[in-house]
Amino acid sequence: MLNSTLSETFPALFSHCVHKDSSVRPVMTSSLCSSLQPRLTRAAEDELLILTDCLAQIALQDRSDVRFLMTNKRSPFSSSAAYSILQGPILSADVSQVWNVKLPTKIKFFAWLLFHGRLNTRAHLFHRNIKPLEESWCEQCPGVLETDVHIFRECRAAVSIWNRLHITLLGDVFRRPWELVLTNDLPKTVHVDMILLILWHVWKARNALVFYQQNLSTSDIIRKVLHDVDTWSCRYRKLRADVNTWRDWLDSCLT
Repeated sequence: MLNSTLSETFPALFSHCVHKDSSVRPVMTSSLCSSLQPRLTRAAEDELLILTDCLAQIALQDRSDVRFLMTNKRSPFSSSAAYSILQGPILSADVSQVWNVKLPTKIKFFAWLLFHGRLNTRAHLFHRNIKPLEESWCEQCPGVLETDVHIFRECRAAVSIWNRLHITLLGDVFRRPWELVLTNDLPKTVHVDMILLILWHVWKARNALVFYQQNLSTSDIIRKVLHDVDTWSCRYRKLRADVNTWRDWLDSCLT
C-alpha cells in the first residue's frame, strides 16, 4: 500500500536499528525496542508509535508466507490478476483520500488506522485482551473507556480544541475528514490535509500525556499544528496561498 520499504517509510527509526538484516519473526516475537538503540530521537519516537500501531494488527502464524493481492477477495497473487488490478484503482475512493494528502507518510499511516478504527487506544487494547479494564480508562476522564470516539470527539481535551476552532464533529466523521463540513470559508484544496494535521496533534497530545505525563493546553496543540504547517509548507508549492489561508485562520484561533 505504501509502495516503499519500512526503512524508507520510517527513516529516523531505521537509523536506530541495531540489527538491520533481522527477519520479521525474531523482531515480532521479541520486543521491538530491543532491536533499537536506546535514547531515540523525537522523530524516531513518533515513527515508533505509528509502527507499533501497525504491528499490533499483525498476528504471526506457524506456516509459510502467502502473498495476497489487495482486492476484496484477498486472492493469492497471480500475474494475470495483478495485471487486471493495474488497469484500475484498487483502493476505495474514501481510502484514497488518506493516501493522496501531501503530509508525511507517518500521518498517512495514522489516518489509515484512524479510518479503519485500528488506533492503539486503551479500549482497542482491552478488547484484544492486552489491557485489563481498570487500565483502559481515559487519562483525563476516570471511569470512561478510552475509545477513539472519546479521544477525538468526547474527551474534554478534544472538546476544547474543536470549540476553539469552531468546528462541530458529529458521529464518527473524524474518521473521514473529507466529509466534515466547516462553517468557515476555507480553501477545500487542503481541507483534508489540515484536518488530519489537527487530528494528528490531538493524538500526539494524548500520547504525550499517557507516555510522558505532559498535559498540553489547547493553545499548545494549535501552536504545534502551526509549526508543522510551516515546516511542511514546501510540500504545497502550488497550493501555498491556500495553506497560508488555513495558517492565518489557525493563528487567529490562538487569540
